[in-house]
Amino acid sequence: MKNNSYGIIGLGKFGSVVAEELISAGNTVIVADKDEEALKNISNPASYAYILDSTNVTALKEAGFHDVEVVIVSIGDNVEKSILTLMALKDIGVNNIIAKATSNIHGQILSKLGATKVIYPEKESAKRLVKEFLVRESEFEVFDLSANTIRAIKINVDEKLAGNSLKHIAQNMRVIAYKKLNNDWEILPDFETTVVYSGDVIILLGTVKELRNFEY
Repeated sequence: MKNNSYGIIGLGKFGSVVAEELISAGNTVIVADKDEEALKNISNPASYAYILDSTNVTALKEAGFHDVEVVIVSIGDNVEKSILTLMALKDIGVNNIIAKATSNIHGQILSKLGATKVIYPEKESAKRLVKEFLVRESEFEVFDLSANTIRAIKINVDEKLAGNSLKHIAQNMRVIAYKKLNNDWEILPDFETTVVYSGDVIILLGTVKELRNFEY
């Protein structure tokens, strides 16, 4: 069960969306919640679904959470249960745990107890809303080239990005085309030495994972 296998504990709004996306992508997914109705609300059936106490080490192990690649702890406002669940997962040998936090203090505790990554869905959604729809400091478009795999980004350089090299802007993505203001497109430009200016256009190519980590 190690290949593309995930466990999700807590099927609120965030956990349900994560479960649906992973299941739709063809992954092996174990879901668990204390509420039977939460399990029924997932439109696509998970590989395995359990009603259990996520702080119970035996229950987690019997459900198979010790044998998945990543476990996402998406428990709502019950901070104590979230922390105890993380500790129980560590006890059964889960190494890769992504935990949802509802506050900075909650997140700091989860990190210190061994969470691989702590996420703040509400805070990150708010930032994304401002970045993508309210304050468009760096205008860009995203194009799907291969389902769930490869994407291209078209960036219109503004004053915020002007003066940077293509390498600095691209980060881990590939620069496949570059156009100076009022000039023709340049295919596969020298990204080490090329400096961009306001009004230029860049097209980057990368994986979905690289796009998620992309900071513009």
